[in-house]
Parts: sequence; C-alpha cells; structure tokens
Amino acid sequence: MFRRIGLASSVMGQLTSVWGQSRLSLCTKLRLYNALVVSVLLYGAETWTLTKSDKQNLESFQMSCLRRILGIRWFDFVPNVSVMNQTQQQSTHNRIRDRRISIFGHVRRLQESVPAHEALRLVVNSHAGHRPDDRPEWKRTSSRSSPTNLDPPVGDRCRVHCRCCLGHGW
Repeated sequence: MFRRIGLASSVMGQLTSVWGQSRLSLCTKLRLYNALVVSVLLYGAETWTLTKSDKQNLESFQMSCLRRILGIRWFDFVPNVSVMNQTQQQSTHNRIRDRRISIFGHVRRLQESVPAHEALRLVVNSHAGHRPDDRPEWKRTSSRSSPTNLDPPVGDRCRVHCRCCLGHGW
C-alpha cells in the first residue's frame, strides 16, 4: 500500500503545473485527479487487507491531494469536511469497498469450473459453517468413563424436553 501511495504522490507531483492553472475548472482538475492519481493509488486495492492506520494513511493522502488541487495551504485551517464538500469526492475507503463488491460480482458470475469461483464458494461456505467436502463438523468425543460434575446422573435426566434440558442434548 505504501508503494502505491508513493507512486500516486509521484504522479501528483508531475501534475503540479496543472493544479496551479487558473484556466482549468475544478471539475476538469478533479477528472484528471481521478483518472491519473486515484487509478494509480487504488490499483489492486480490492485485494488489500486494510488496518485502521492504513485507512488513515489513505485518507490523509487523499486530503493532501485535494487540498493541493484546491490551493488550500496548511495554515488556512480548512476542515476536511469542507474540502470533501467542495470536491464531492468519495473517500478512498468507500472506493475500495465499491471495488470489492464489484469484483465479488464478477467472480460470482464466472462459470463454476473456474478456480476463482470455486475459491469464492469455499470461502462463503466456510463462513456459513459448512465444510468444503460436505463432511459433518468436527465434534469432540468424550472418552471419560466417569461422569463429571457438569453431567447430571443418568436417573436425573429429563425424559421429555423441558425448559431446563433444551439445547443440552439430554
């Protein structure tokens, strides 16, 4: 991720003369930003595992870029919300989320014989509690011969399902 931020920062620096142009509208500058900088920044981002600090680094990079485009200096004390309202840009975290949803849809529509579709099915099934080969879930078998304090004596077990025994398998 830091490499992507570095590459996008390099592109941003190469476009310094563009950001300073007063003849270009804000809309044109933002279109160039999305096409040239954001595309470099978020290349392959749908596969990243992001921590909270990673999200903060991406957001701070985006804010610094948007402030440079708007010509806002650090001592102007303009809040981030105001910058986002002026530019009407999505946060990088939301863009990554949208890309993940998009790639999920693409993989879901693949033929079932494609390895990516099979991997997706395995992940979804494992989160649903199913094993990939349809074997039953692993259960601990008791090899104890004597009952413990948690197990009631055999004669005290309810023969009908009453409220005290539901869910215990007694």
